[in-house]
Amino acid sequence: MIRRLTVLLFAVLLTDTAAAATAQDHRCLTGGRNDSIHLLWRWLDDGSADVQYAGQRGRLPVQRVSQETTVLAEDRPYQFDSVWEERIEGRRNGRYLLTTQGARVYGFSYERARDGRRTEFNEDVEAWQEDGCHWPEGVVSRVVD
Repeated sequence: MIRRLTVLLFAVLLTDTAAAATAQDHRCLTGGRNDSIHLLWRWLDDGSADVQYAGQRGRLPVQRVSQETTVLAEDRPYQFDSVWEERIEGRRNGRYLLTTQGARVYGFSYERARDGRRTEFNEDVEAWQEDGCHWPEGVVSRVVD
């Protein structure tokens, strides 16, 4: 009986972990000098997010550390200004500053922790595809690995 409960508990935890990692939504962003940096931003069902830079296999997990909500007009979607931290081996590597309203990204930048250098990005709606981001140079980042 205890063995069955242990197996059942393990199966439930495994299911919850798999569900937590599913992508809820994604955006394609382009920025940097000469718009040479492309990235895919994914919001995950567990409230976190991750970033994948074009040409890189791995994803960088990010956690929201703050969010402010602004009502711009009664008949319009709220504006959300949020800050997301990127940590590598427990140390803050940088942070992303994100402004959204409804389904659109109106502001997005990355600030490097070591020197405060900021890189601005714009939403790249032409690169957005259901399965990920497809940039003109033929580089593709997929929502699901």
